[in-house]
Amino acid sequence: MDVFSSDRARHRWSLLGGVAVVALGVAACAGRPLAVSPAEMPELEARLAERPNDADVLLRYAAALYSAGQCDSARVVAAAGSRLRPGSALGPLVIGQCFEADGDYDAAIAAYDGFLTRNAEARGGAAVGARRLSAIRARATSRAQDALAREADFQPADPQTLAVLPLDIVGDERYEPLSRGLAELLTSDLALLERFRMVERLQVQALFDEMALSQTDRVDQGTAVRMGRMLQAGRLVQGVAAIPDDEDMQLSASIVQSDGQVISAATQEGRLNDLLQLEKNVVIDLAGRLGYQLSEAERQLILENGTQNLTAFLAYSQGLAAEDLGDYVGAAVFYQQAVQADPGFQQARSQYRSAAATPTVQQASVGDVTTVADTDVEDPGVAAEEPAFDAVSASLADVAATTSEQTAATTSSSEQTSTQAAGTVTSQAPPTVTTQAPPPTVTGTIRIVFRLP
Repeated sequence: MDVFSSDRARHRWSLLGGVAVVALGVAACAGRPLAVSPAEMPELEARLAERPNDADVLLRYAAALYSAGQCDSARVVAAAGSRLRPGSALGPLVIGQCFEADGDYDAAIAAYDGFLTRNAEARGGAAVGARRLSAIRARATSRAQDALAREADFQPADPQTLAVLPLDIVGDERYEPLSRGLAELLTSDLALLERFRMVERLQVQALFDEMALSQTDRVDQGTAVRMGRMLQAGRLVQGVAAIPDDEDMQLSASIVQSDGQVISAATQEGRLNDLLQLEKNVVIDLAGRLGYQLSEAERQLILENGTQNLTAFLAYSQGLAAEDLGDYVGAAVFYQQAVQADPGFQQARSQYRSAAATPTVQQASVGDVTTVADTDVEDPGVAAEEPAFDAVSASLADVAATTSEQTAATTSSSEQTSTQAAGTVTSQAPPTVTTQAPPPTVTGTIRIVFRLP
């Protein structure tokens, strides 16, 4: 059975999404969040005449201006309100959405980032994160479309700008989401090297989508050169993860120069359990092939970046795949699984909050901006009443190392590196994979709470 079938997955999560939407409607009625309308503007102006430094009135007035389509004034008033009430999500939501309406996604993202840097966990922070995610995706699509339209105008890019293409996954199709997860991790790790500037994974994926390239097929050399030019990346990283059913896996990554020349691949082999360590080894090897001398501090940053828990990473990769399909409810469930497997996985925690809030944010009208600013998302580390793991996660958990096995493997690898002359270090064989049991029922809970000011 193809448990990674996109049609089945989307149907499964659409059912969950229906439940979530109903629950949100009940919460909204119970909390009676107050929407805003242009009709309130005269009253709000009168109140501001009496109390010009009332932050709550300023921010609501900004929201009313935004709902009336008066974005120039709304941004000014929202900025004044945000200076008085920096912890309120309403100001950046008004400012950011006004910039989005103008197509200025860079300014919108900057407004959202400014708030999230200080208030990511605050009430309304998830909604700001959802708007940021929407703006980033819209910007990526706009840039990809523009790049295709102006392809002939692009000049060779700076060789210190790198882009990682989605990896080709060879073997068991259940692991196809790793195409995105490994590309994201490679991009994140290479970004830790001082010399290089990385193109966002979402930007690369947007160009893939606009060019109608297959996610599972490797990009040929000529297409890679085209993509590099349109992404303004002087060099591209192409990777392959071969994951056979009953043999060790192989992870490799090669570098494609702007002239089409390919630098020999960095290759690592080992058990699937060791995937995250293999990826780190590939990054360190790639750095050398790029002519970069790693400092010891950079090496440690790479080794410590991201989760060390394979089950969490697999769930996170599934979340990225669902999110790229626009299935934010399904993505939130996968990100929640990742956080429950590794509570310290901060990227998964952040993306859970944004994905969980996105359906509400997408359905909100301009007058609902005050309501959206008052939303909150339950901590993803809180387990649902029933486990939120599906058949895929169950089978992946069988092949993923337990925490103790991963610790033992890491220790053993370290000892082997430093004491090879002393003898051979043996490792425990991976656990037997059982695939006969029927898949468990898929369940998940996403709670978004509305609170009055």
